[in-house]
Amino acid sequence: MRGQLGDRYTVFSAQKPIFLKDPTNYIKDDHIQLFGLSSIIFIPIVHEEQLFGWLTFDQRGQEFDCTSKELALLEQVGIRLGLFFSRRGEWLVKDNDVHLTEREHSILMLLSEGYDNKRIAKLLFLSEHTVRDYVSSLMKKLNAKNRTQVVASAFRKGLLQ
Repeated sequence: MRGQLGDRYTVFSAQKPIFLKDPTNYIKDDHIQLFGLSSIIFIPIVHEEQLFGWLTFDQRGQEFDCTSKELALLEQVGIRLGLFFSRRGEWLVKDNDVHLTEREHSILMLLSEGYDNKRIAKLLFLSEHTVRDYVSSLMKKLNAKNRTQVVASAFRKGLLQ
């Protein structure tokens, strides 16, 4: 980067998304030609005060517009990615008392993706009743009252990541 957005405000120290309709004052000409840039969006990946990196969006030489609503949505994407990157494995409590079979783990993975019993049964070539029994077993093992609590508990115990 060669430019600044203000007196002491460089692009890569910003914690808000930046849309540059014409990046020629901020990006070296050889980079503009190399990557075919005309308009570009920089989305910071942040959590609290930690900057993990940037997402960049361009349309390979085609100029485009970006509304403030779209920029706000992209900002939320950066914040959510920052939250994900801020997680550390040592924060997870691994509970060795919970042992899942391979089938239970498969069903747990599909539950975490939001699949219902009918869809899980179809994907795993099981009956819906069998899936229901596995979900009940997961609820008992994870001390959960419903499917949502099963998934939340599994994340806390390090069974899902």
